[in-house]
Amino acid sequence: MNFYELAEKALQLEKEGKRIIRLNIGDTGLPTPACAIEAACSSMKSKKAKYVSSAGIPELREAIAKKEGCSVDNVVVGPGSKALLYGLLSVLASKGDKVAFPSPYWPAYEMICKQLGLVQVNLKGSMESDWAFGDLALDGAKVFMLCNPLNPTSSVYSPSVVEKCIKEVSDSGAYMILDEAYKELAFEPIPRYEGAIRVRSFSKEFNMEGWRLGYIVAPEEVAKKMISYNQITATCVPEFIQRGGIACLEDSSRIVSENRAIWKKRAAVASAALSEAGFEFSPPASGIYAFATHPGIDDAWEFAIGMLDKGVAVAPGSPFGGYDKYLRICLSQPEEFLEEAILKMGEALK
Repeated sequence: MNFYELAEKALQLEKEGKRIIRLNIGDTGLPTPACAIEAACSSMKSKKAKYVSSAGIPELREAIAKKEGCSVDNVVVGPGSKALLYGLLSVLASKGDKVAFPSPYWPAYEMICKQLGLVQVNLKGSMESDWAFGDLALDGAKVFMLCNPLNPTSSVYSPSVVEKCIKEVSDSGAYMILDEAYKELAFEPIPRYEGAIRVRSFSKEFNMEGWRLGYIVAPEEVAKKMISYNQITATCVPEFIQRGGIACLEDSSRIVSENRAIWKKRAAVASAALSEAGFEFSPPASGIYAFATHPGIDDAWEFAIGMLDKGVAVAPGSPFGGYDKYLRICLSQPEEFLEEAILKMGEALK
């Protein structure tokens, strides 16, 4: 059973009528903003549901360029950040090339590399070092990927670390991809970093997971390659979805501020409950996860599968880079359900 099969198992149990508190998948659990729904519906009623540019509609690209402080020519819209990451590794690297990234990491990184025949170079982090990965040992990697804030730990790399990585990767002649899917959910502001290909998602920032909308900010030559990639894969993101994205960007200050407050509160509640239950973890510096271990966990997979019988779905740490005694806990439930689920896990470990 892999990471996604475990998620399917939880869904199947729900369909069979079992109550499951789902903390395993990175779904915010928050409603999509009404402005996005209204804009998308209006677009469909206006018959704006035909093919559009593979780069994204001009209005959305212009709004993103304004937000990111770049030229429209540097912006490419795609069907979610996962598809964009797959596309970037497809156009920037070839079979047998090395791709480096710190661990723990989002399992999709490893799965994409395997699918494309790329060789992983892992830079191991630990809770004791607050998930820092030490020296940047690229080992001849063609691409270096950095997720900031980091999924699964919700830790945030300092500006000095990110800027050092950008310089060293640039000096090596490699490409750097900065995965910023959770940037706006950080509890303290994260600066804009130049010199890296930035990947952003509307999923977590605007609670638009199922809409599949994201974008990259990249040098023009990379942007052109990604437009070509879109042309032969997804073709384009449907216009009505992009219109929903524009509506969110127009009201982003309010939406993001409200969401960030929710995640900060949930992180505090979860941290207190985890500590009470005997878990060890680094306090989240961002939404939407906690990455925790417990002296009673011998095999996180076995524990996660067993918790399904107790009505809790949680992700084992193994797929995130071999952290076999860790759990990734998504804070996607109301506070009382978070406390209930963590209490159940604590009781199972007594």
